[in-house]
Amino acid sequence: MAEMGLFTMYSPVHFILWYVASRYTKLNWKWFFILSIGWEVFEWIFSLYFDSNFFVENTINRVADIIINIAGFYLGKK
Repeated sequence: MAEMGLFTMYSPVHFILWYVASRYTKLNWKWFFILSIGWEVFEWIFSLYFDSNFFVENTINRVADIIINIAGFYLGKK
């Protein structure tokens, strides 16, 4: 796996996606966490079985993705 930091080019996409979802839907925190963490788990499982660079991340980046998701969702709710 290539060296990867906290953020990738998809980090702003995570923030914008969850900001918009929070601002313009009635999605609640429970479903946000199910979808957000569920997606990261899906990416991890997919990367174990398929050779695709799209889903290759390290653990720190996965955690950073979830933190960015939380920030976007929280700010969208304000």
